[in-house]
Amino acid sequence: MIEIFDYTDYRKFLKDRSASLKSAGQPISYRYIAQVAGFKSAGFLSQVLNGSCNLPDRFIEKIAEVFQLKKREARYFDLMVHYNQSENHDEKKAYFGKMVAFKKGRVRTVEPDAYAFYDKWYYSAIRAILNYYEFDGDYYKLSKMVIPHISAAEAKKAIRVLEKLKLIKKEEKTGLYRLTENHISTGHVTDSVVINNFVLNTLDIAKDALYRFGKRDRTFSSLTLSVSQQGYESIRQKVDALRAELVNLVKQDSDVDRVIQVNFQIFPLTDTNSTGEK
Repeated sequence: MIEIFDYTDYRKFLKDRSASLKSAGQPISYRYIAQVAGFKSAGFLSQVLNGSCNLPDRFIEKIAEVFQLKKREARYFDLMVHYNQSENHDEKKAYFGKMVAFKKGRVRTVEPDAYAFYDKWYYSAIRAILNYYEFDGDYYKLSKMVIPHISAAEAKKAIRVLEKLKLIKKEEKTGLYRLTENHISTGHVTDSVVINNFVLNTLDIAKDALYRFGKRDRTFSSLTLSVSQQGYESIRQKVDALRAELVNLVKQDSDVDRVIQVNFQIFPLTDTNSTGEK
């Protein structure tokens, strides 16, 4: 049987659960589901599953009953629906956090380790600092190396999180913290809210950096372009290629003495579905 706690996309879960029930010999179809749940037509369910419309709150409990969800599973399903359908980042983050709490000890898809790592922007900054700085437990000094400065308590928590995730380790002989070979990868299963939260935090830092540093120490630029769909895809590919090139450059770098943040943003300023005609 499909395990609901392995999912964070309720639409994918319903598709997979439906296929699983059918393979188990249980008579289930979109028409049957629509009839039992109270939908006007099976077509509406198809629209929900393909993402062209949302599942109304009044049907969530009925769908949970149709798919034979237990009480705890039904509660998780409710959170998953609201998480998927929320358009507000803070709301999505709140629902996501509740989902993680439901999945402790059995998580596979959500990856709470990645959630913890990307929850604070300075976790990755401190890990990068340890790539060249011999940290021996002076949290105050470590906290002042981060810009904007964080507190010694925040630096200490960051070290604890990184240790727990096995991204760093303390050497017994020297007492110094070193990077491990382990990395958190977003992969194809990590939810967008994890990375979105991290990106939003770095954007806030970027706004501060615009005034905090002089032009010699930072680079900011912006372009507003008119492009075709093909041109847009070409620009995306160029950005992806540059990002990969920068990663390779850093791998070959030596005498490292600082941590920098590089952000890439490409987003629409116009609605391609509207011609402006009345």
